[in-house]
Amino acid sequence: MYSEPLEKQRDFFDKIHHQYNQARILNTSLHTRFEINEIIHRIGKSLDEYIADFGAGSGRIAIPLLQKGYKVHAIDVSTKSLTNLRSLAHKLHLISLRTTAHFPAGETFNHIVGADILHHVDLDEVIPQLWKKLKKGGRAIFSEPNAYHLAWYLYLPFASDWSIEKGILRCRYFHLIKKFKMHGFRSVSITGFGFLPTPLCTWSKKLCKLNNRLGNLPIIKLFAYRFIIEAVK
Repeated sequence: MYSEPLEKQRDFFDKIHHQYNQARILNTSLHTRFEINEIIHRIGKSLDEYIADFGAGSGRIAIPLLQKGYKVHAIDVSTKSLTNLRSLAHKLHLISLRTTAHFPAGETFNHIVGADILHHVDLDEVIPQLWKKLKKGGRAIFSEPNAYHLAWYLYLPFASDWSIEKGILRCRYFHLIKKFKMHGFRSVSITGFGFLPTPLCTWSKKLCKLNNRLGNLPIIKLFAYRFIIEAVK
C-alpha cells in the first residue's frame, strides 16, 4: 500500500520529530487554517456520521474536525502517531474519535479526507481502497503538494527524508485525475491552492485569499503550490 516499505514508513513516522507538530495544531497558522477550512467546507454538515481521516498522523486534520463537532475515524500506519493524537484529543476533551492502523472491516464512509498522504502511498493500491470504503455518492477529499511547484524541491530534501517524500513526483494534475477515474471514481476535480508557497502569505488574511485565488486560475493551477483533490464515487 505504501510507496516505500511499510516498516520504513512506520519507523519514520513513529519518531515524534517526523510527526506534524501538535503545537502547530493548537496554534494553527493562517495559511493552514485556509487549507483545512477548504476541506471542512467541502464536507458540509455531516456531524452525525464518522469521517475517515486517512493518514491522520498526529492530528493535523482530525483535531480541527473534532473541534468543529465532527466524528472522526483516524487511520494511520504509525501507532505512535495515533497514540499522540488520542492523547491530544483527550487533553482537549474531544471524545468522538476512533483510531485504527487500517480501514475498519465492514464499514463505509460518506467522506474520506487526508493531507500529505497520497504521495506516500501506491495510488494503484490505495485509490481502489478509498472507492471500496466510500458509500455511493461519497467523496474523497485530499490536500497534496504539487509536483510541478519548485518550492517543494527546495524544502523537502532539507526538512524531511527525500526517500520518504519522493512520491511527490506522482502528484501531478492530470496524473491524479487519471488515477482516480481509472479506479472507478465518476467525478474528479482538482483546485489549485496557492500560487506562491502559502506559508509566505500567512501574515495577511487578504494576501492568503489572493494567493489561493491566483493558484486556481486556468493554466496557473497546473503549477499551484498545493492541490485540493475531490473525487466522487
